Amino acid sequence: MKVNELIKITKNKNNEQVVSARELHKILGVKTRFAEWWIQNSRLLIEHEDFEGVVTTTPYNPKFPDKVQQLQDYVVTADNAKHLAMQSQTKKSREIRDYFIACEKELKLQQLPMTLDQQIAAIATGYGSVKQELVEVQDKVTDLTERFGLPATNAAILNNTRNIHIIRFLGGKDSKAYHELGRKVFSEFGRDFKDNFGVPRYDAIPLSQYDEAIAYTKSWQPSYNTMISIRNTNMQMEFD
Repeated sequence: MKVNELIKITKNKNNEQVVSARELHKILGVKTRFAEWWIQNSRLLIEHEDFEGVVTTTPYNPKFPDKVQQLQDYVVTADNAKHLAMQSQTKKSREIRDYFIACEKELKLQQLPMTLDQQIAAIATGYGSVKQELVEVQDKVTDLTERFGLPATNAAILNNTRNIHIIRFLGGKDSKAYHELGRKVFSEFGRDFKDNFGVPRYDAIPLSQYDEAIAYTKSWQPSYNTMISIRNTNMQMEFD
């Protein structure tokens, strides 16, 4: 069953569902100004992972659309928008949260991927291929998978594994090291990962190396100097 639209959901370059923070603020019926609401509720979000800053334009007066003003907005992943909705504690909060959950379920039903065997079987049924043709098709599909990197689902799992592992090293999202050194540690991991696998970005890993990439991510450690910095920074928080 199609979900009635409460807020416009689009997709970003990583194929994630995203929404406008300004539109979310408006639909929730929050009493405070947008800028104040955003600062108060987005403290734990990570820029370029959980949200992206964007500038939108709107007419000063609808009768004179050529005279526009610029407004700061943020494109937030639907998963984090759920948390923002509940943190806002308005009459619409739970309705918006349930809406995001329903949209996520609907998307999963629409995009259930076929396995490699199912793809081959579908091709064989449509064209009456013989055994040798099946082998050739499988080789071609495998080759395409290798050359075009990870599917979105695998890339998301790898990204989530990285986040959990690094945040644990930093002492959690509430730690001083997370706020002061987080960007540095994430960058250090990125350099090590790309050097180890010889790829320009995470999702460029061939599917055949996916398990290896997961294992590498779970076993990765920051450099000795970085670990000392993390320890000293968190110790400062204990003495403050």
